[in-house]
Amino acid sequence: MANPPKQPKTALPPPEDRRSFFAVCAAIVTGAIATLTPLAAGLITFLSPLSRKSKSPKVRIALLDQVPDDGMPRYFPVVADREDAWNRYPQQRVGAVFLSRQPDSTEPIAFTAKCPHAGCQIGSAGDDLFRCPCHTSAFKLDGTRERGDEEVSPRDMDRLPVELREIELAGGGTVTEVWVEYLDFQTGHKEQQRTT
Repeated sequence: MANPPKQPKTALPPPEDRRSFFAVCAAIVTGAIATLTPLAAGLITFLSPLSRKSKSPKVRIALLDQVPDDGMPRYFPVVADREDAWNRYPQQRVGAVFLSRQPDSTEPIAFTAKCPHAGCQIGSAGDDLFRCPCHTSAFKLDGTRERGDEEVSPRDMDRLPVELREIELAGGGTVTEVWVEYLDFQTGHKEQQRTT
């Protein structure tokens, strides 16, 4: 008599090795979240300075007495704290302005010394004109282009907001400070466009 064929035995896995598909997926997802969360937070923290908008500093430029009311512009450097994405540079020269005051006027007007054409430093107004040494643009004392649209510069000089502040002195009396909001405009455009 022949032996009946043996049925293969299927081994049942031990109960501790039996995990459902969903439990494995949940473990993988949880592990990925636990790993990626600190990485994402670190990356956001590292890159966040790039998304910060730069502020236009209000800068003390001079005392009002340093800007005589004779209509002639005076050149003043602009010194302020400068920041790039990750670094801070205290008290750096960030530009320059021209301040002038008309006779019997209490508030001066301010123009940036940066040429609107290509950003060169505009020279002083020795012959009643501001002159850019790079591409021969010339501006009148009121900041308008000398030859209008025939100038190389696409627009007039950029005017800046001015604020006067009264400061009380320790020994009595007051002085008036001239503060300027130092705005930086893009060059080469007919219309003023702030840089970011």
